[in-house]
Amino acid sequence: MSKYSSFKNYLENKYYNEMYNAIKIYMLNHKNLLGTYSRIVIDTSYIDLDDIHVMGVSFHKKDGDLLRFCASVQADVILRGIGKRDYEADEQQLWFSVCFSGRLHNGLNRVTITKVDLYSKDKFNSEDSLSRFFVPYLYAKDLDKEAEKFLKKYYGKALKSPMPIKIDELLQNMGLEMHYAPLQDNIFGMTYFSEADVEVCDFFKKNIETRHIEAGTILINPKVFFMRNVGSKNNTIVHECVHWDRHRDFFELQKLLSYDVSHISCEVVEEYSTKTKDIDKALKWMEWQANALTPHILMPAETTKQKFQELLSDLRKVYPNRRNAIIVEFAVASLADFFDVSVTSAKIRLTELGFDFVQGTNVFVDGRSYPPYSFREDTLSKDQTFVIDAKSAIIESNVNPKLIGLVQSGALIYANAMFCCNDDKYVTRNNNGTPILTDYALEHVDECCVVFDRKTRISEKYDDSYYRRCFLCRDIDSGSVVEATYNPDYKNNQDVSKRAEEIQKTKAILEETLKVQKETAGMEFHELLAYHIKRRGLTEEELAFRSGLSSRMVGEYHRKSYNIQLPTVLALCIGLNLKPEYCYSLIERAGYQFKNTNEHMVYKYLINNHTDENLESWNRILAEFDISQRLPNNRA
Repeated sequence: MSKYSSFKNYLENKYYNEMYNAIKIYMLNHKNLLGTYSRIVIDTSYIDLDDIHVMGVSFHKKDGDLLRFCASVQADVILRGIGKRDYEADEQQLWFSVCFSGRLHNGLNRVTITKVDLYSKDKFNSEDSLSRFFVPYLYAKDLDKEAEKFLKKYYGKALKSPMPIKIDELLQNMGLEMHYAPLQDNIFGMTYFSEADVEVCDFFKKNIETRHIEAGTILINPKVFFMRNVGSKNNTIVHECVHWDRHRDFFELQKLLSYDVSHISCEVVEEYSTKTKDIDKALKWMEWQANALTPHILMPAETTKQKFQELLSDLRKVYPNRRNAIIVEFAVASLADFFDVSVTSAKIRLTELGFDFVQGTNVFVDGRSYPPYSFREDTLSKDQTFVIDAKSAIIESNVNPKLIGLVQSGALIYANAMFCCNDDKYVTRNNNGTPILTDYALEHVDECCVVFDRKTRISEKYDDSYYRRCFLCRDIDSGSVVEATYNPDYKNNQDVSKRAEEIQKTKAILEETLKVQKETAGMEFHELLAYHIKRRGLTEEELAFRSGLSSRMVGEYHRKSYNIQLPTVLALCIGLNLKPEYCYSLIERAGYQFKNTNEHMVYKYLINNHTDENLESWNRILAEFDISQRLPNNRA
């Protein structure tokens, strides 16, 4: 248990007499400046100090171990003098500021009172201020500045020209040692601020032995680098170096207050509780600082920009005929290799530095990798994206009225995890018949694809604000969820939507659609089915094979209206490869209306985007979305 509940409690207990005497001397020397006023004592002839209470402490750090701090002290003052009737006494409270300096190392030593004054609420200065737990203040806007301070102190040459930080050299400059240790799987590193006996091992977590270590030792879990191994070994070690540089005073304070602490343990967590307080809140704050500063240290702003621009220039000379997006993707990967960080870390750091176009690189959605793409610089605002995962695409195209109309009319089609104008200029088909973007579209996605407002989440439960803001190297994988929303009022979306609708209007296929609608008006299901079989030039046997149905069943549905199941109607649609509007018409004549169920939304997604494929591909997509109802395959 702690002997002192807080530093102000420690200060009042350890230095009460020193503060009392200093305030009393100040009162005697500045009696006319104290501003005392009493209704009881009219003419004060004597002022005495009765008691003092430390109400708060503010901290300021200088270089080295020297700590400056000021206590706000409430003083109980006794006034004596002539009153209305006789010699009277009155008690008042005055506030004083008592400033100290001391050496914070293995306790608080050489403590000296440097100044006493009447208390005034000084303007807060975050430059050298510490929290009440001795944690320095840090704001997002100052990350680059603070990273530069760190590098000037320990690795100044990294600010002069682009270079990766050699971790062994950094540790040597900081006077630190590093060992691998068999830490728990959720622990990626520890920094020790006091000597201890610990277990260490080799990189393979073998040859485990107990070793006595000194303060300034970092333990690294070789199997769990920060953020589930998506960062690099360097990320983890620099993270711990930041703790040593910025947070030693926190541990000195805990030792001063008689806490039994020796190290900080850094865990992989999904989120921090919003109910953290006191020391837990300070620990959360320290982790944020280490998380936030690490990528800025590994990739300093100016040298990172310089190196990236050099890579782009060189690659464009070597590959003059390559698409721009491919060149950019090469450059991002090369930058990551150069600074020895993850590709995702490099990509997000570059975005932060103003290279928004790198967002079109390393596109990984729903477990699949897609070709890089380019777009006009001013297209995307913060928290916007062209890319949307299939689950979000299904939801948005079924609940957003503006998007529903564009998708069901065929004006937009889902390709490369984007909703694109459905035109041969922008969309083609791969060998499996799946829609994909053309090379032209990939270089001009702002021209042909709509934008979504997004909120990326690491999982269904937690968003990614902690990861992206703090560490900037969380890989996007199939576990990530993008909550995407289509905004029809966004300027780019208005332009693309208008272009898509115009394309649809000018297509010759529109004439055929109008002709079919006119000729099939009023037809029952079996009549409409017969019409499309004839229009497509298929025999009943061919349709049966393509639909997974028996020839007998197709013949019966062809000639008479029977009660027919919705999956069977869908099988006929894919067997006929009907356009979306013809599919919806046939389904309606069979007596069905789609509902906002998960199963029906996936059916609509298949109709809107995959009618040129086959029964096998439809069933594969149904399986991917865990739809138990497969389309029939019951040939007689």
